[in-house]
Amino acid sequence: MRAFTKILSGAVAALALTAAAPSQAAVFAQFTPDTGRNIYSWVNNAAGNNGTGGAFFTTATPTGTTVGATNVHFSFLALGLTDLQFVPVKFTLNTTVASGSPATFTPGPNTWTQTNVNGGFSFIYTGVTKTFGAIQVLHNANLLSGAFTDAWIQGNGGTGSTNLSIGNGGAFTSLTSDFNLGNVDPSSEEFALNLLGVTPAFGAKPGKALKSFRANGGGNFSLEILSVPEPATWTMMLMGFGGMGAMIRRRRAVAFA
Repeated sequence: MRAFTKILSGAVAALALTAAAPSQAAVFAQFTPDTGRNIYSWVNNAAGNNGTGGAFFTTATPTGTTVGATNVHFSFLALGLTDLQFVPVKFTLNTTVASGSPATFTPGPNTWTQTNVNGGFSFIYTGVTKTFGAIQVLHNANLLSGAFTDAWIQGNGGTGSTNLSIGNGGAFTSLTSDFNLGNVDPSSEEFALNLLGVTPAFGAKPGKALKSFRANGGGNFSLEILSVPEPATWTMMLMGFGGMGAMIRRRRAVAFA
């Protein structure tokens, strides 16, 4: 009897395992700037663009020279947080590139790449305390923030992006929110920030980091959602356990008859 029970239990577990949905990559959040003004600044760390490092950050004004928060609108697209759509936030990005990190040029696509971008960002809700669907958001709530290493800036002419890609070796050292980000793979988190209207256009002196520039643009964040059973799978599991219980009860009845 005990052996039969173990075999049956294993069969139900196998059913649940094979019917579970696979992991899937998903864009779970995105943001757009409130205006077409420049919100990003890259600053080469030496006069005349002769440095081999620099800093990349948001500015509070189009001509700002220091790190500042800029107004954008933020949306969650997944993780049970889709009621939070186009909400007003202050976006702050603050990164540095250590000296000894010259930019590289790739002929053909004619792209410039600046690696070794390390830092962090935050999206802080600026509206009044409000309920969106079933989610209450407090003033100054942290919608999303993170620290990361080994992102890179890449572009051609006046357009490009700032990316954190696992395939390129980048990684988040933390990714937090005042809301539950759900059942995700913490090693799968990536982002891409669009760089539009880059002025002056991308370029670098030989052996030096990128030349200083300003840009505008939004971005998105993605991650891997871990496997969870589909609703149909839960139904099969419940039916399986129910059937198992009925069979066990019948066997017990026969044993004590």
